[in-house]
Amino acid sequence: MLLCLLLTASFDAGDPSTWVLSARLTPEHRESLISAFTAPDGGVGEQPLTREEAAALLDDPRTELVYGEKTISIVAPSMLQRQRKDHLDLMKMFLTPERLEAGAKFARENEKLLAAVEAKTKVDREAIIGILMWESKLGTITGDYRAFNAFTSQLFFIDDASAVAMARKDEKKLIDAAAQKKRVDTIRERARKNLVALVRQCKAKGMDPLDVKGSWAGALGFPQFMPASLRWAEDGDGDGKIDLFTMPDSIASVGRYLSEHGFAKDKRKAVWDYNHEDAYVQGVLAFAAKLHEHLQSPDGGSAR
Repeated sequence: MLLCLLLTASFDAGDPSTWVLSARLTPEHRESLISAFTAPDGGVGEQPLTREEAAALLDDPRTELVYGEKTISIVAPSMLQRQRKDHLDLMKMFLTPERLEAGAKFARENEKLLAAVEAKTKVDREAIIGILMWESKLGTITGDYRAFNAFTSQLFFIDDASAVAMARKDEKKLIDAAAQKKRVDTIRERARKNLVALVRQCKAKGMDPLDVKGSWAGALGFPQFMPASLRWAEDGDGDGKIDLFTMPDSIASVGRYLSEHGFAKDKRKAVWDYNHEDAYVQGVLAFAAKLHEHLQSPDGGSAR
């Protein structure tokens, strides 16, 4: 407790290196989170914490970590341009022969599971592979940020982060104050929803929420599901549990997500629901089409 008081005393809203959770977690905010963590009703697959568990979680020293610089980067207006460019750059690499062959090899190695998921969900296996390729390069890149801290950083420090970002002339000229405030409110609301889902999903699965790591945005596992999307996660290998750091569960989960978001009727809309970025949708569907052609070619080693 003394350490927390000392850390809070040195807090400077303009200096992200001083940011710690206790500087912004007021008694009112703390009680609000405890109420959300312990609410009897919640999302599919969630389990409420007891008050003792919720209090112990928020008292854990590991919660103090704040990703200050990353939160500033997320809320900075230029993030929209940077993310768009990243998607466009990735789309250029996406259709290279190396990526297509990696996708084909993956299809051959997982043919039985992909066929079963495709039959059950009516989702093309190539689209599932395309999403897994884009999201985590088939499970090889999943992120090293603590998801809990990523969300608390955005939830409690998004105003501080926005103030730091908007103090920079090159950022301020990109957006008007009203539009930036809307972005801040959206990020904060999304972070709270995902934080609560993460904690309650971890309780249901017997996991420590402070051990779960993901992307800078808090996305988890090979398919990079946000915690609020875990309601669509599926047990793909029949072991009675869901682990999105295993490929069978990831394949099944992506298939279920796309299926329940209308893939059979509108592939583009279903992929858009997965990630609201035009370049992403174009890239995934273009990869899926090219991969299908590759698998059907004489030297493609068709997995069908």
